[in-house]
Amino acid sequence: MNNYTVYLLREDIKTDYDAIAVQVAGIPVVDGASHYGTLFVKPTAPREPKWSPLFTPFVDKKKLGHVQSSAAVLIVPVDKRLFAVTFGQGRHLLKPEAFEERFGLLVTLNSVRQDALRSVDKRAFVDDQNSRVQTSQASAALEFGIDIERDLIRGIVGYPDAPEMGRRLSGSDALNFTSKADIPELRRQLRRYLRAYSSTDYKEKFPWVDQVRQLRPKGQRAVELDALLVEKLKIAWQQGGRVEGCWLAIPDVVDWTRIAGLKFTRKKNEGMSSDLHLPGLVQAYPDAEPNIEFLRSRQAFAVDEEQWTVEDWQIYRCIHCELEDGGKSYVLSAGNWFEVHDDFAASIQEFYANIAKFPLELPIYNHDDEAAYNQALVDESNGAWCLMDRKLLNVGGVHDKVEFCDVYGAKTLLHIKHYGSSSVLGHLFNQGLVSAELLKSDKSFVQLANEKIDPAHALDLPVDVPRDVRDYKVVFGVISQSEAPGLHLPFFAKVVLKSVCTRILERGFGEVMLAKISVDQDKVKVKKLPPGKKPAKRGQRMARGSH
Repeated sequence: MNNYTVYLLREDIKTDYDAIAVQVAGIPVVDGASHYGTLFVKPTAPREPKWSPLFTPFVDKKKLGHVQSSAAVLIVPVDKRLFAVTFGQGRHLLKPEAFEERFGLLVTLNSVRQDALRSVDKRAFVDDQNSRVQTSQASAALEFGIDIERDLIRGIVGYPDAPEMGRRLSGSDALNFTSKADIPELRRQLRRYLRAYSSTDYKEKFPWVDQVRQLRPKGQRAVELDALLVEKLKIAWQQGGRVEGCWLAIPDVVDWTRIAGLKFTRKKNEGMSSDLHLPGLVQAYPDAEPNIEFLRSRQAFAVDEEQWTVEDWQIYRCIHCELEDGGKSYVLSAGNWFEVHDDFAASIQEFYANIAKFPLELPIYNHDDEAAYNQALVDESNGAWCLMDRKLLNVGGVHDKVEFCDVYGAKTLLHIKHYGSSSVLGHLFNQGLVSAELLKSDKSFVQLANEKIDPAHALDLPVDVPRDVRDYKVVFGVISQSEAPGLHLPFFAKVVLKSVCTRILERGFGEVMLAKISVDQDKVKVKKLPPGKKPAKRGQRMARGSH
C-alpha cells in the first residue's frame, strides 16, 4: 500500500512551473513512450538534529548523526487539469494560491457514506481554536458533536463506498489516500478523484457543509477579497472613516476593569477613545495608504489610565467587513475571510430581524466600565433592578462559577457587554444560555442565586427540576457607540445568537430580547491626559504591578 497526498491545481494553472514557488528544475518521469508527470525536488543538506545541543557537552557530536529532510512534488496532467502529488515537505514547494480549496474535503464527502466517518476536524465560527473529534468505529457526522449552524468542517476522514477509491480517505484542501496504485497507475486513480470532486452528491448527504466555509488566507479568493476591502477602506479614508459594511471591533474578550481607553499609536499625547472605530483610525493615520501591508503592520492598543499598553491587536484582526461579490456573500471576521451561502445568510438575517426589542429604555452609557454602568443602572432604578454583576454562584461541575446575570428585576435576566467582535458577543450570549439552562434544570441554582439576590427580588421557584420558567425572560444589552438606528451585530454573532435564542426558548423561557445601550457622544471623543499630567515612568508603573 502507498500513501499519497494530492492537491488539485486551479484551472488557470496551465504549466508545471506555474505552480512551483521555488527555482528548481523539473525532472520528467517517463518509461519509454509513457510520460507520468514532472518531478520537482528541492535539494537539502544534512544538518545536526535539533536535540543535539542537549548532548554535545557529554558526547562527540559526530556520533549524534545528522538528519535530512526531503521535499518533492510530482505534477501529473489529468484531463486538462494538473494534480500536485507531494512527498515529504513538498507542500512548501507549491505557491499558496496555486491549488483548489476544499478539494480533498469534497472528494471525501462525495466518496464516503454518511455513517462511515472516523474523524472530523471542526472549528466554531467565533473561536480561533480547531478541534479534532475521533471515534473508534465508523459513525455519522452528528455523532461527532457537530453543530451544523455554528461549526465549520475543516477536514474529514472516512472509508469510501467503492474499493477503487482507496482504503481510507482524508480530505481538507489536500486529499490523503491509501492505495495499491503505483506511479504508472496514479493517473487513473486521480481521474476518479477528479470526477468525485466535480460531483454534487455531497449536498444530499451533508447539505450543511456549504453553509459557511473559511477561505485559505493566501488563497486566490481571499487575496481578491482583500483587494475589495482595500477599496472600501479608501472610501472610508475619503469620508472620515464612514463606509457601509465595514467597521472595527475588539477581537478578543477583555477585562475592562484594566482598560481606560483604546488608541492606534503608542504616542502618549494622542489621547484615547472608549472604543475602536474607523474614524479614529483615519484620524490617527490621515495620510496612510490603507493597504493590506498597512493593516497587518499597525496595531490597536488597549491602554490604562496612563496610556500604558494592556492589550494590543493587529488592525487587520479588528476589521469586520461584510460584502457581496459575484453573487456570493463574504464576511471578514477576526482576520479570516468566510464565504456564506445565501440561503444560510438569509435565514440568519430573518431570525435576527424578528428578535424582540426590550421595551424599556436603558440609561445612556457614560461610565468608566461595565461594572460602573451596572451599578448606576441599579442605583437609578428606584428598586426595579438589583445588582448581580460579579456575584459568582459556585455551581460546580463543568460550569464551576457562574454569573446569574449582570442586573436582575421583574423576572428579567439582563446581561450587559460592550460591543465587540463575534467572539466577544458570542461570549455574552453563551453566558446567558448557561445561566438560563441552570435556572431551568439545576437543583441548587435557585438557592445559590437567592443567596446573592436582594431579598426584594428573590426567586420564587421550586427546588425540584425541571422548573417552569415561562414567565422569565433573558435580555442581552449591548453597549454600542453607533448612532445609526437599531443594533447591527457582526454576522457570526447573529449566528451564535440564533442558536442561543433557540435553545433558551426550547427550555421554556418566555422571551429572549435585545437592547441597545447608547453611548454618550462626549464619551466617544478622544480623551487626552489631564493638563500638566505626564504619563508615569515605566519604573513607577512596574512598581505598582501594572501590566
